[in-house]
Amino acid sequence: MSKAIDSLEKVLLPFAVKLGKQVHVNAIKNGFIRLMPLTLAGAMFVLINNVFLSFGEGSFFYSLGIRLDASTIQTLEGFKVIGGSVYNGTLGIMSLMTPFFIGMALAEERKVDPLAAGLLSIASFMTVTPFAVGEAYAVGANWLGGQNIISGIIIGLVVAEIFTFIVRRNWVIKLPDSVPASVSRSFSALIPGFIILLIMGFVAWGLTLIGSNFHQIIMDSVSKPLASMGSVVGWAYVVFNALLWFFGVHGGLALTALNSGILGPWGMENMATYTQYGSVDAAIAAGKTFHFWTGPMLESYIFLGGTGATLGLILAIFIASRRADHRQVAKLALPSGLFNINEPILFGMPIIMNPLMMIPFVLIQPILAGITLAAYSLGLIPPSTNFAPWTMPPGLGAFFNSNGSIGALILALFNLGVATLFYLPFVIISNKAQTVIEEEESEEDIRNALSF
Repeated sequence: MSKAIDSLEKVLLPFAVKLGKQVHVNAIKNGFIRLMPLTLAGAMFVLINNVFLSFGEGSFFYSLGIRLDASTIQTLEGFKVIGGSVYNGTLGIMSLMTPFFIGMALAEERKVDPLAAGLLSIASFMTVTPFAVGEAYAVGANWLGGQNIISGIIIGLVVAEIFTFIVRRNWVIKLPDSVPASVSRSFSALIPGFIILLIMGFVAWGLTLIGSNFHQIIMDSVSKPLASMGSVVGWAYVVFNALLWFFGVHGGLALTALNSGILGPWGMENMATYTQYGSVDAAIAAGKTFHFWTGPMLESYIFLGGTGATLGLILAIFIASRRADHRQVAKLALPSGLFNINEPILFGMPIIMNPLMMIPFVLIQPILAGITLAAYSLGLIPPSTNFAPWTMPPGLGAFFNSNGSIGALILALFNLGVATLFYLPFVIISNKAQTVIEEEESEEDIRNALSF
């Protein structure tokens, strides 16, 4: 293990250090770190709503045999309005907040006014956002939530770069020193703001002429090509689901056509066949077959802690990381990670747009899929024949999705161990790379990176 880590370190450490100093990568990293209060709060309320306030059929506690009377369940369901409102104000506006913090962070790297760049980024995002939901004059929630983050990243970076270009050429209004700094700052951003928003307005107007908008083009360019991969749907899903998340696109939502249109129905077919014949053996004896690639299979053996098997990353941080900030993120992410909610670790490390962590995050899913397929082919695990709640912790989810298979539970825990070991060397290298970067940074660089 030590030799393997040393070999990886020789190849990846210089690469990681170089990328860690790249201004755009740094801006994305710092932007997502500043979004952590939103992601942590939102994830906690998702956990509360989907686990601790859910006792109806199909819920986590229902699967454990806990039954409450209908009136109590209805009362608890009523409390979910609170968590739903918090979600709308946190994870539900991630795409709206992303350009602000990333534009602000990049402006700091470029040594220009970060607040002005952040405000212009969020204004630009809204300028290219369609104000129409059917016939109503409104903004669709789908443009503001996590599924549209890549638009926010692009706009934040582009606006900050245009702002820097204009300011460095002194295309600004300068007021006398006697004018208060807050007023002077507002006027200095007036011309850059006019130019940037004019450009964004032209973009929005031009795209309406072809019946589209900026966000839709970004999402379509990612999701439509993948939706046509029906012949290799399972492998396409496990690879591109993580890859899309790395680039800031909600993989599950972008690949809805694959999950809801193919993997979900295959799982339903398995369950119907099992219900009809009473057991897997009886169904096979009657000439029936089961699908391997199903939604419950992915949740049982691959999405351990969420996309990218990030519960394995959390455990690897506890085992190998000596950085206080990484360990603190892992502690905060663990409770939600146990129930397959991984936004805190995705945005807290962050994994999104982190080239070093991209390697294990993307590769671990096909590796776990290969292990699971091998175990299935050898008859060590049965097909998925049930639909356990997606919030079911790793191991338990596999047990219930297989209608009580101990082999399924063991394989899920084995896969979690594999994921943890796979993440370990990258956690160690990430620690060393960050240490090298910090040693080479000046005090001013550090102050600029951390200041708001």
